[in-house]
Amino acid sequence: MKNVKLDSVLLFALVIPFIMGYRIGPEDTPFWLFGLIFLGLLSYIVVDLLNVNKSLFLKLKNLLLWGMIIVVIGSTFVSAIITRHRTHPIDNIHDMPLQQEIAIRFLLDGKNPYEVSYFGTFLEQWHYSEKDVNPALYHFVLPPFYILFAIPFYFASNFVFGFFDARIPLLALFLFMLIIASILVKDQDKKRLFLVLLAFNPAMLPYALEGRSDTYMFAFLFFGLYLLHIKKYFASGIPIALAFAVKQSAWPILPFYFAYLFFKEKNLKKTLITISSFAVSFIAVTIPFFLWNPKAFLDSAIFYLSGSTEHSYPISGYGLGKLLESFGFIKDVYVFYPFHIWQIIICVPLLIFLVKYFKKHKDVKTLILLYGIFLFVFWYLSRYFNNSHLGYLSLIFVTTYFFPENTDA
Repeated sequence: MKNVKLDSVLLFALVIPFIMGYRIGPEDTPFWLFGLIFLGLLSYIVVDLLNVNKSLFLKLKNLLLWGMIIVVIGSTFVSAIITRHRTHPIDNIHDMPLQQEIAIRFLLDGKNPYEVSYFGTFLEQWHYSEKDVNPALYHFVLPPFYILFAIPFYFASNFVFGFFDARIPLLALFLFMLIIASILVKDQDKKRLFLVLLAFNPAMLPYALEGRSDTYMFAFLFFGLYLLHIKKYFASGIPIALAFAVKQSAWPILPFYFAYLFFKEKNLKKTLITISSFAVSFIAVTIPFFLWNPKAFLDSAIFYLSGSTEHSYPISGYGLGKLLESFGFIKDVYVFYPFHIWQIIICVPLLIFLVKYFKKHKDVKTLILLYGIFLFVFWYLSRYFNNSHLGYLSLIFVTTYFFPENTDA
């Protein structure tokens, strides 16, 4: 007797609550689209029971899975984008992509997005709090490639649709991430499971739909890790550098990335030459904005997150900061607190332990796992440890599980 495959069960279990919780059409409920999705889910299960040869089985499963990804993910993203642009620019979107759209226009007008304030823009109308002012109005926190990569999409979208939504480049990167995953994993059963969990991860997908930047950054990081896995060591530095130039959550992978190259090259000079592609790429993207106004750039991209500016990111989320606040050790979530002391005391010994472990298990799969563990602890000990951070960590650990091992590790 044939059994239903795990990927079929997971696809059903993850897609159903998602389409029931999020709009899949910009207007009235499209029952024909519900019917199409239900038919796809049923067909995906029925294929498991068919008595067909392996080649046809794999073609049917892959065709149906990609069809489900395109229809479900595509319809929800398109619906959110159209609904927003039929109602109001601040509806159905997170404040970071909204600020990205404004920063693009500032940059194209010759204004430094790290220097200007965002008062008087739609970001000011975005609902942040009933009583507090959104500190993002004073700072653009993400590194510059988050802006630069979206500019071609900005021009193309305005030409074709007459408007731009920051989720358009995000959706392109989401699809790119899935394509790389499909190429990376050779085992067909694992490949489909990986695609299902990447595409419909309930800890991540709602945040991607809001336009948050985690998937935006991870697509570049994932591509770099793929190149690292296939021994394109020098080339891997370019997309990894671009990930660093999109979001700071990529930065804690640096010691493990360097250690991996050093363990492989077994020579410091060769390692430095190999990692030069990373250094040159990152510097090339960031240095113009740093030189434009060093203080504004550092205040926004570095000090804003550490609580060292006048209008800093508040202590928030579920980490040590909120724990200390709940016990009365922190009275004001907007003032500076030396979280770096906790991070040095705990993260430095942890990093040493993890690198020693890495030396015995030196493959990219282990690199991703150790990065996830280190980032988890580092984030918990920082000013902010928010819900989307937990979602991103789930993406890292899912990737770790399915990432193939190096045969020569």
